[in-house]
Amino acid sequence: MPVDPGAAHVDPTTLIDDVNSRIVQALSAHDPAELRAAAACAGVDVGETYAGRLWTGGVRPLVRRYPTGEAFTAALTNGSPDALSAAVEVLAVVEPAAAMSFALEVMRIDLGGFAFGHHRVPFELVMRGRAEKIIKRDLCSAPPEILLDMLRRRSLAPGEIPKSKIADIPVAALIACVGAGELHFDQAESAGLFSEHPALRDGAGLLDALLKTRWFSAADGHDGGLAQWLAHRLAEARYAPAVPALRELFTRQRRFLTTAGQNLLRIGTPEALEAAASPLSLEGVPVNEYDRHDRQTIAIDALLRADPSRAFDVLAPLFEEQALRSGDNRSESARTVLERLTPARATAEPRWIERSLMAARDRELGATARALLDQLDPGMVGEAAARMKKRERKAAARSTVKPLEGDLIERYRAGEHERVWEELAALDRRPPKALAAQAEAVAVETMERVRCGLEAVVETLRAEAYPFHKKARALVPPPLDALRSVRRLERLTGGRLPLSLRAFYLVVGSVDLSGSEERFRHDPDKHGPKPKRNEIVDVPEKYPFMYLSHFDPLVVLPLEEAVAEAERWAREEGERVGMNAPLDLTISPGPSFKANPRDAQPEPVDTVRLPGPFADVELHRGCGGTVPFVAHLRGCLAWGGFPGLAGTSVRPQAALDALARSAVPF
Repeated sequence: MPVDPGAAHVDPTTLIDDVNSRIVQALSAHDPAELRAAAACAGVDVGETYAGRLWTGGVRPLVRRYPTGEAFTAALTNGSPDALSAAVEVLAVVEPAAAMSFALEVMRIDLGGFAFGHHRVPFELVMRGRAEKIIKRDLCSAPPEILLDMLRRRSLAPGEIPKSKIADIPVAALIACVGAGELHFDQAESAGLFSEHPALRDGAGLLDALLKTRWFSAADGHDGGLAQWLAHRLAEARYAPAVPALRELFTRQRRFLTTAGQNLLRIGTPEALEAAASPLSLEGVPVNEYDRHDRQTIAIDALLRADPSRAFDVLAPLFEEQALRSGDNRSESARTVLERLTPARATAEPRWIERSLMAARDRELGATARALLDQLDPGMVGEAAARMKKRERKAAARSTVKPLEGDLIERYRAGEHERVWEELAALDRRPPKALAAQAEAVAVETMERVRCGLEAVVETLRAEAYPFHKKARALVPPPLDALRSVRRLERLTGGRLPLSLRAFYLVVGSVDLSGSEERFRHDPDKHGPKPKRNEIVDVPEKYPFMYLSHFDPLVVLPLEEAVAEAERWAREEGERVGMNAPLDLTISPGPSFKANPRDAQPEPVDTVRLPGPFADVELHRGCGGTVPFVAHLRGCLAWGGFPGLAGTSVRPQAALDALARSAVPF
């Protein structure tokens, strides 16, 4: 009798036995010799030994286990398990239609709750495997639920399903299989089930399928590749009703946001661009709270495509000087805006040209902004530059200089070193002549103290056999034509040097405390006898000055090198129109160069931006962060010229004590 679907709770053993008895009954109508010939034709193998309901040995051909047809018939009659397991394959040779019917019955038996033996192959699974072999010979005759079940158990490859049968399998069932990991979706194997399915040939079917994936729910499933494929197909079809679904994925599913956002851009309707730009809307979350590498990039691109003018209202604050100085994600966001600004978009909203000119002066964004400006009409760039200069002149005319209290030089000499420099740094432009003269006197006095401190440091280092990289460059006084070189540098950069840097070049000159342990020479008078072979030595204690170069030694490059760099920069800037990009003048190389110049790797350098403020200039450290130039010198001399000592607990204390005596308050 056929299997009753409602009897799925029945023990599978009973159902299998019933199917076997009917198969034996169908075989009994055939001659034993015919059955043996059918067994030989089928080439079926059976287990060698059997105990309980499980095979415990290997396998061998059925015709070898039962050398005659009568023996095989007797084994079937006696209920031999190996004969019964082979019966359906023998029947498939003599009665294919009947065998197919029995095979489909076997496939409908639910074995999900059946308790199998430990490390053994159950008879029921062998029976199902033989049924699958019969069904695979004529898949066109199998109902869709059987094909789907075989797909789930991976006994049938997706590419084996006839194209005529694909339409019979519900798309929702296929998606459920992929989401549960029972069917692996990839372009090589499973994609054909979906690309050939008639339900997925229009936008409505694709959208319905996308909504059924687990990726559209709260939990991620195994159908991420399928969901991406469906999203790509919707974008290719420019199916506008899919925008709300793609927006949901773009704003909620982090792992899916790149694909969803890119496909919103591909659809390109106003609603799609609005959805892709939603993280940057005026009512949305601030830009710096989003992933700047994925969602933010897509949102910026969408906003610029939709409306460059509205994009300016939303994104222009990223280019404010205070935002760029903060060094947070906003700087990266501003770079993304410049990368997505095409000449057509910048021309459509001329205010973008002014923002690009402003960014061209920034240390981080300058190269990107200038690359964009090079593609624009020089006339439009020049007009924007003229408008900016006009506004800057008006702002300078309205600004006032706050009067400072007392005589600056007297206050400085009285010990108000840091306070006086803080007040000078607060000046936003050059003060009146009398106050400027006092400020210049403070700068000169400061650098004279710096020079005295450096002279003491260098003298101590030389006395202690510190391994200078170039001893002649340790401390070099200003050249005779230093003032002329300073004025040349000021002409090149278009403004007077900040007082602190100007006074350093004119009073101190240059300093280079970089070194290398490779140049260290053992001095018995200072270091005692050389350690014996395999002797363990406390290096910071025995050779306190040997490795000081690893602690960020103070370096300020010579004035002539600054002039040469400014000349190269001026030649490059002369080819640009209206950009006025500032010069980031190199003051010092990176830490690894100062520790061992011969083996140094390329790394960021310390720079100052020119033209700069009136009094003191910010030093941009290559390792990150900024510090006023005077404060940098103060911190360096506080650690004997090696400020990196502040960041380590393993300090050569003897060297530090000797150098600390060289410090001069300034």
